[in-house]
Amino acid sequence: MTIESSSNESASNGPIFSTDNLSVAEIEPGVLLMTLDMPDSGANILTPELFSDIDQAMQQLAERPNVSGLILHSAKPTIFIAGADLKGIVATLDWPDEEIIKFCERGRAVMARFSRCPFVTVAAIHGACVGGGLELPLWCDCRIATSDRRTKLGLPEVNLGLVPGWAGTVRLPRIAGFAHAADLVTSGRLVSAQDAKTMGFVDEVVEQEQLISEAKEMIRRVKTSESFIRDRRAIMGPVADLSNLQDTVNQLGERIINSPDVFPFAPTVVLEHMARSSLLPQTEAWKSESLAMAQVYGSPASRGLLNHFFLTDRNKKQPGLVDLKLTPTKVSRLGIVGAGLMGRSIAEISLKRGISVVLLDAKLELAEKAAAELSALPSVQDGSVSIDAASDYSAFADAQLVIESVVETLDVKKGVLQKIEAAVSAETIIATNTSAIPIESLAATINRPRNFCGIHFCHPELMSLVEVVCGERSAEQTVATAVGFVRALRKMPVAMNDGAGFVVNRLLAAMLDQSFRILMQGSTIDEIDSAIRDFGFKGGPFEIMDIIGTDTCMYAGRTMWECGLRCVTLSPILPKMVKTGRLGRKAGLGFYRYPDPQGERQADDQLPAIIESYIDRSSERPELEPEKIALQILSAMVLEAANILEEEMVDDFRDIDLCVIHGFSFPKHKGGILFWADQVGLKTVNQTLYEIAEEESRMEPSELLKTMRHGNQTFY
Repeated sequence: MTIESSSNESASNGPIFSTDNLSVAEIEPGVLLMTLDMPDSGANILTPELFSDIDQAMQQLAERPNVSGLILHSAKPTIFIAGADLKGIVATLDWPDEEIIKFCERGRAVMARFSRCPFVTVAAIHGACVGGGLELPLWCDCRIATSDRRTKLGLPEVNLGLVPGWAGTVRLPRIAGFAHAADLVTSGRLVSAQDAKTMGFVDEVVEQEQLISEAKEMIRRVKTSESFIRDRRAIMGPVADLSNLQDTVNQLGERIINSPDVFPFAPTVVLEHMARSSLLPQTEAWKSESLAMAQVYGSPASRGLLNHFFLTDRNKKQPGLVDLKLTPTKVSRLGIVGAGLMGRSIAEISLKRGISVVLLDAKLELAEKAAAELSALPSVQDGSVSIDAASDYSAFADAQLVIESVVETLDVKKGVLQKIEAAVSAETIIATNTSAIPIESLAATINRPRNFCGIHFCHPELMSLVEVVCGERSAEQTVATAVGFVRALRKMPVAMNDGAGFVVNRLLAAMLDQSFRILMQGSTIDEIDSAIRDFGFKGGPFEIMDIIGTDTCMYAGRTMWECGLRCVTLSPILPKMVKTGRLGRKAGLGFYRYPDPQGERQADDQLPAIIESYIDRSSERPELEPEKIALQILSAMVLEAANILEEEMVDDFRDIDLCVIHGFSFPKHKGGILFWADQVGLKTVNQTLYEIAEEESRMEPSELLKTMRHGNQTFY
């Protein structure tokens, strides 16, 4: 740390205060610039060390004479402050309430110095400014932000099962009004600088080059008018305008409960706190905020959501079995064979991300119809990309990547792949979008297997996960290019080794297989679906099959069964559904009725009679409680996840949890199937598997699960 004289001459020779994490310089007489720049990090994070440095700096500066203003600034190119130290939070999730309250109080005490010093404080924001990273600027007198698209502001703590704890929920409503503040905090969404200005918590939006000069000008204006003194006094009281408080609370409460993407615990707690504390003086509101944080801190939902955060963060750095030192070939022109729902969806997201597409289908009119519809996309209209329907494989000659997305039949896919290879250059990457067929089974039919891999889109429109599957002979460069392509689509790639069903469909197959077993033992479809929805899935197993299509489920299941996977038995119910035209939502009829293919499902009174002959009523079984149904299904998924690990299909066990969350909507707040197994305990999981194995020996715990149980080990 260095502390220098307060004279302007000496200040010009270097910083007047500095540590490893920040420095303060006098950039013109009376105007100080505090620059945050944590070493060896792409972001500034509010660690205890940074808090300590800020605290010391502000103590020194508050006593410095002839200061008119302080500008808070970041040296990072894309991030102002990324928020709290989440690793530190994870390490303290077992804290008692008293420690959590002290944690909130300590952070506020440091940040409050920006609102109590005898000069104007301005936060000059460029880049991401989120969570605690926004709470600090909210303690400043003014906020100025850049118009850069990377400048995003928000309080996303509810997405981690937490609430803002350093007065974000108290100061934001007193600055921007209750409605804007409550909406932002309970949704956890991020907004642009211009939107933040419209809401009222950013005062000016400028170009990046003007940020510091405009901040200095803001200090002059505010210092002259002394408006900062009046604003500081006003913030000390309740929220100024509470005329629509109850209406806002009711509207946001309904949105929280009905939102499919937000687990409602933290949003509900923080909304109740904000409504209550808006009527209180600021100091009393702080106490309410601390209590709200103590309510959610360390909750099961918060633990799961924090784990999910670290899973996605890890994927940015290591998306599975791929050599990131290799430079992927840029894909500017993509070929797709198959203009059905999947092929069309891949084409659409590619066009939106600046990749031109050539679409081919055995039925030319289907490709032409899809191309005509997709030509209405803005990126096509403005000439950035093109979409063409092809009548011949020769149209793929200049494509860097061609994906086959045809019917899930081995012979059909082999024929298509041979035609693709004959038409493209020796450098073109060829990929299959198969959902279950082993890559090597398909690679055997082509001459350049090193250029071949799997790129399995779980659902291009609904799911962010894409499984990049490495065949035994797939070149490292091929895999790197596939991963790069997926990232260019802003999807989440996980590169993995080959195997039938890959990760997502093996875990899904385990879920569906156990659901059929429980159904055939006498539980109803509604009971099973309700149990899984209650666990946190957006839909139950039979709803999921209706979305995928019962025919697709049947073909994929058969492929995995033929490959010897123990997670699948050939239930006779699926062929019966297919034979009777009950193909799911796309046919308007499956395990449920769909009068409107896009609308709500309805129970089908005729279905029980159709499946009755498959129900085993030969012995009396106790009725399964919803929790037991869910436990049996989830334990079967843990078993299959353990099998995948033993087969070394993935680089790391965390890839499995990422896959189930982003591949078929395993609830984020549960943290992933293996994280859930740790929470419920492998003793419980193994005991459940032994119970199932009394009737089906294939369901005994694997060697990995037995070893971990005996050694009291956990996955995390």
